[in-house]
Amino acid sequence: MNEAKQMQADLGVHTVVKLKYPAKLATGQMLEQVTLRRLCVGDLRAVSHLTNEVEQELALFARMTGMIPEDLDCLDLADWKQLQETFRRFTESDQDK
Repeated sequence: MNEAKQMQADLGVHTVVKLKYPAKLATGQMLEQVTLRRLCVGDLRAVSHLTNEVEQELALFARMTGMIPEDLDCLDLADWKQLQETFRRFTESDQDK
């Protein structure tokens, strides 16, 4: 691991979520884990035009994972909930812990 990736890991910038139910993507590739990065204000601004809450969440997760929404559609609901829990941990303040 290079120094920049180690620093990101130390800061908790990225988190890898191992899927309970690997998904087969449209490309035929099996997705066994998803890497999420912490969001920034720009991510919120980029999806703020979406009025549907589900579509807004999907767009945010696409930005967090670098995946396209159609690939996220392939995830099992149990794995989606794991990603949501990881997102919630990202957004907790130190006072909430």
